[in-house]
Amino acid sequence: MALIRGDAVESGAERRLLAEAEAALPAVLRDIRPGLLTGVSAVEQDGRRFFELGTTAGDRIELRLDTAALPQPQPARTFTNTTTDRYVVQLADTLRPELAGQVLSREVGELLAVRDRATVGAQVPLDSLLAPGATLPARPELSDADRGRAEEFNYLAARMNDADLGAAERLDARHRFSELVDESGLRPRAPVTDAQHAIEQYAADIRQDVVRPLLRAGAREAMAELAQPVERLDAADAHAVVEARAVRAAEGAAPVVPPGFTMPGLRPDGSPVPRAELDRAAAEAAERRTSLSGRTLEELRARQAALPEGRHPRYELMIGGGAALAARSPEMLLVDARGRWHVDPIEAIVQSADQVRHLRQSGMGDPYQFADPRQRVPLPALQLWEDTAAVRGPLVDGRAELRVGAEGRLLAEIRPADGSDPVTVEVKGTPLIATGIPPEIVPGADRQVPTVPEATEHLAEGLAALGAPEAAAARDRLLALSEGQDRAAASLSVLADAGVSDRLAASADPRVAGAMETLRATAAWEEARAAAPGRVLMGDEVGDGDYDPSVARDWVVAGVGGAAIANAEIILQARPDSRVFMVGKDAPFVLHNDAQYTALRVKHDAEYGGDGRLVTFSGRYLGAVGTVTAADGRVRLAALDSAGRSLGVEGDAYVACLGRVSRLPHAVDSVESWARSAGGEVRGELRFDKDRQYLGYRLEFEAHGQRHACEVTGAASRMLPTHVFGREDMARLTVLNDKTTPPESGNVAAGFMATALQGSHLARHTAAEREHRQGPPSSGGPAGAVGAVGPAGAAGPGDAQRAAGAAARSRSAPRTAPGQNRTTPPGSAVPPPHLRNRPGPEPGRGRGPGA
Repeated sequence: MALIRGDAVESGAERRLLAEAEAALPAVLRDIRPGLLTGVSAVEQDGRRFFELGTTAGDRIELRLDTAALPQPQPARTFTNTTTDRYVVQLADTLRPELAGQVLSREVGELLAVRDRATVGAQVPLDSLLAPGATLPARPELSDADRGRAEEFNYLAARMNDADLGAAERLDARHRFSELVDESGLRPRAPVTDAQHAIEQYAADIRQDVVRPLLRAGAREAMAELAQPVERLDAADAHAVVEARAVRAAEGAAPVVPPGFTMPGLRPDGSPVPRAELDRAAAEAAERRTSLSGRTLEELRARQAALPEGRHPRYELMIGGGAALAARSPEMLLVDARGRWHVDPIEAIVQSADQVRHLRQSGMGDPYQFADPRQRVPLPALQLWEDTAAVRGPLVDGRAELRVGAEGRLLAEIRPADGSDPVTVEVKGTPLIATGIPPEIVPGADRQVPTVPEATEHLAEGLAALGAPEAAAARDRLLALSEGQDRAAASLSVLADAGVSDRLAASADPRVAGAMETLRATAAWEEARAAAPGRVLMGDEVGDGDYDPSVARDWVVAGVGGAAIANAEIILQARPDSRVFMVGKDAPFVLHNDAQYTALRVKHDAEYGGDGRLVTFSGRYLGAVGTVTAADGRVRLAALDSAGRSLGVEGDAYVACLGRVSRLPHAVDSVESWARSAGGEVRGELRFDKDRQYLGYRLEFEAHGQRHACEVTGAASRMLPTHVFGREDMARLTVLNDKTTPPESGNVAAGFMATALQGSHLARHTAAEREHRQGPPSSGGPAGAVGAVGPAGAAGPGDAQRAAGAAARSRSAPRTAPGQNRTTPPGSAVPPPHLRNRPGPEPGRGRGPGA
C-alpha cells in the first residue's frame, strides 16, 4: 500500500504484512459486522490509499491501513476520528503477516465500537472487563477494547467453521480462540481442586454473560465448548491450553514495579472530579502549584545561603512542562513558565475526546472525564492535569537558562514568575528541556535563513567572498551592530552605503540571497509594528492572550494553518463585531480532520454557510507585511506577495501565523555560544527506546576540553535545528511524526496527546536505565524535594519510588485512571503465544502543541 507524504514501506516484511491485511479486510468486515456495510472499495486520492466503507445507514467511512514501530507487545494501534469518520489502523511492523486478519478484526471491531458509542454519546467505560483473574470492575460492562475482542472471537469462530480452509488452518483458529478465552478471563486458571477456582469461575461466568450478546452463533457455540476449566476440555484442546500457558510462563512475567501516580483528575477522597466541578478543581490545583513554587524558592535560597561563595545547590533539572510533564521524575527540580494552555484564550483544544483517547495511556489525564466523545476537550482540564503533575516534586514557576560557569560547571539561572530575584542552581546529571514549539517566522523571511543573527552570519561570509575593500569594511560594520530592535534596518543601511546590496541579493549562494530577504522582511515587520502599535502581532501573542482585541475590527491573519485558524477563533470570540481575513496557501489536510476547523468555518465563513465574519483567501503566497495609510490617516495593514505587491487583503490589524523557526531551545543559547565561540562543537542525536519510540534528541556541547549535554523532548523535539541535524535525520523525523499522528486523526506530533505519550515513553526508558545502573528504587524521597504529600500529589517522601514505578511499569498495565477501582491484573501483562505482539488489557484503550 502506498503511504502518505512520501513515506515508503521500509521492508519486504512490511509490504507482505500490508498486503495480507488488505486482502483480509473484506473477510474481516464480513465476519464481524455482516449487516453493517453495503460495500468496500480501495481509493487512491492525493497520495493516500484508503478503503471507503459504505454503510446501510448511508454513511461513508474511510479506513487506512499502515505499519508503524509500536511499543511492544502492542500488535496494533487505531486512531479514531468520529468527527470526520476517518480511521487509521497501524499494524506493528514486527507482526507476523498470518496474524494480520485476527489483529485487524480486533482493531476494526474496536473502532466500530467507538463509532457506535459516539453516535449516541454513550459513556466510555474505563475498565477492561475481559481480563484474567477474579477481580471484576464495580460495573461489569465492556470497554471499547473488550468489544473489539468480542469481534476477534467472531472472526476466529468464522475461521474455525470455514469449509474453504484446510483442516490445519481451522485447528489453528480453534487454538487461538481457546487461548483468547484464557487471556480474557473467560476460563478459570486455578485447578478445580483449588479454593480459588470457584471464585475465578464466578468471575468468568459474569464475563461470559456480558460478552455473549455480542457473539454470533458460531462464536457462542465455540465459547460454550471451550470456555471450560482445562480439566474438562478434551485432550487436544487441554494440551493446547497447557502448552500455551507454559510458553507464557517461560517468556517470563512483566517486571513487578511499585505503583505509579494516579492519573490527575481526582478529588481529595479519590473520586473523579465531576465536570461541573472542573473549573474549581483547576483553580485549586493552580493554588497548590503557586504555593509549592513559593516554598521551593524559599528552600533554594536557604540552601544557597548555607553554601560557600561560588557554589550553588545541585539539582536534577527539567526546564519546561506542559504535556511533557509525563516524562518528569519527582527528583527533578521543575522550572516551567506555566504558559501555553494556562494563558491561551481559546476555550478548548481543537481535538475531540475521541481524537485524543490514547491520552489515557500516558497517565496525564482522561479526556472523556470532561468531554463527550465528539466534544473538544476544555482547557481547564489540561490546566488541572498539568498543575497536578507539576507538584509531584520541587518546582519553580518561571524560566531558566543554562550557562557554563567559570569553573566549567553547568548552571541554570532561574527567573521566577513572581518577579523575585533570580536564583542559580548547579545542574546534576543531564537536564531535560521541554520548552515547547520554537518561535514563529517573520512574514517574508527566508525559511532557510529565518532570523537576523543567521542572516548576519551568511552575509558576513558573502561579503568576505566578494573580496572588495568596500565589502570588507561593510562586513566589519555589519558584525559590529548591536543586537535587538532595528538591527535589520541598520544592516540594510550598512550594505546600501557600501553599494553591495545588489551583488549580495544576486549571490549564487542561496543562503546569502535568502539572508537579504530576511533582513528586508524583518525591517518591514519592525517598521509596521512601530507604525501600528499593538496591531501587528505574531500569532503567539494572540495565542498567549498578550493582545488587546479592541484595537481593531478587521483582522488580517497571515496563514491558513492550525495556528491561523486557532487565532481566528480567539479573535472572533473576543469581539462580537470583529472580522477575520485569513490569507495563505491551502489548509493542510490535518486541519480538515480536527474538531475545530470545519466547525468554525461553518459558523463564520459564508462559503460554508456561516455568518460571513470569517473570509478565507486560499492559494496566496505571502511575502512581507505591508502598510497603507487610509483616508482618515490611520495606518492599515496589508498582505503582500513575495514581490511586494498587494494581494488585495487589508485590515486594521495583522497577525502572522506562517510557521516556525527550526532552532535550538532558547534555554541553551548561552551554552551553544560558549561552545561555538571557543571553536568547539555542538552535536545532536535522535534518541529512541528499545521499542524504537522517539524520545526526543540529545545535544552535546564541547569546548575547552569540557563536555555538557542536555535532552530535548516534547514539542521542542519535533522540529530539528538545521545547523545541528542533517537532512537524513530531518527526513526520518518527518516520517516518524506522520506515523505518530496520522493526519486523519486530527492530531499533530507537537500536540498534547503525542507529547504526553512521548513523555511517558521517556519516563519508562529513564527509569529502566536508572534501575539498570542503581538497582530498584528505594522508598526514600528525592534529595532536595520540597513540600509534603497531599491528596493532589505534592512532592514528598516515597514519590521517587512511585515515579520510578510509573516510568517502568508494564506497557500492558497503565496507571490507574479516574473511575477505576483496580489496576490491570499482573497476569495480563505477557502476550499469549499465538499473538506475540498482543498487548495486555488496557482500560478502554484506546492541537495545539504541547510542551
